[in-house]
Amino acid sequence: MSKKKARETNSLWPFYSLAAVLVRRFGVLLLGVVVVVSAIIVAYQTHQNRQATIAFKQLQDEQTALDLQWQKLRLEQSALSEHSRVEQLAEDKLQMKHTESDDEIIMKPALRSKE
Repeated sequence: MSKKKARETNSLWPFYSLAAVLVRRFGVLLLGVVVVVSAIIVAYQTHQNRQATIAFKQLQDEQTALDLQWQKLRLEQSALSEHSRVEQLAEDKLQMKHTESDDEIIMKPALRSKE
C-alpha cells in the first residue's frame, strides 16, 4: 500500500508544486496589499487627528478671545454704572441738583380721627 500512496503523491506532485507556488506568490501579494492598505489607513487617521487638533486649537483661541471681550465689557459696565458718573450725568444732562436744607419740606402724615 505504501507504493500505491507514493505513486498517487508522485502523480499529484506537479499540482501541489503549482499550488504552493501560487499560494506563495499570491500570499506575498496579499500581504503587500494589506500593508499598503494599512499604511493608507494610518495616514488618513493621522490626517484626521491633525485636522481635529487644529479645529480644537481654533476653538480654544476663540474662547480666549471671547473671555477677554467679556472681561472688558464687565469693566466697562462697572465704569459706566459708578455712582459719581451717574450723578455727574444727572447734573449735566437732566439739570438735577442736590436739595439744600432750606428747600426741603418735611410732611408729617395726618392722623385720622376715629369717628
